[in-house]
Amino acid sequence: MKKKEVSERSVLKDRVCIVCGNKFDVKLLENNVIPIQYFFSKDLIKNLTDEDGEYWECEYCSGYFEERVKEYMIKNWGSRCPDYEENCACCKAWKYFDYLFEIDE
Repeated sequence: MKKKEVSERSVLKDRVCIVCGNKFDVKLLENNVIPIQYFFSKDLIKNLTDEDGEYWECEYCSGYFEERVKEYMIKNWGSRCPDYEENCACCKAWKYFDYLFEIDE
């Protein structure tokens, strides 16, 4: 009888929340999946700062992420256009916003 292989779970140490600045450790799930209570993105930090890096939000701050991004979008891009136009930068930004928040669904 073969022993079932147990995959080791990793811990990502000393991640820094971009919102509150607190350090935290992330215990990854099986197959090194980041738990849903943390928000992580490499693309978002690249889009916001034009630099490579990691965007992390701690368990507490990630609960308010969508509302903060919506405020950022309105402040920097304006409200949604009434009709979507492919060549409109504002429409493209809101399309990316929609994509970002449909991932969890």
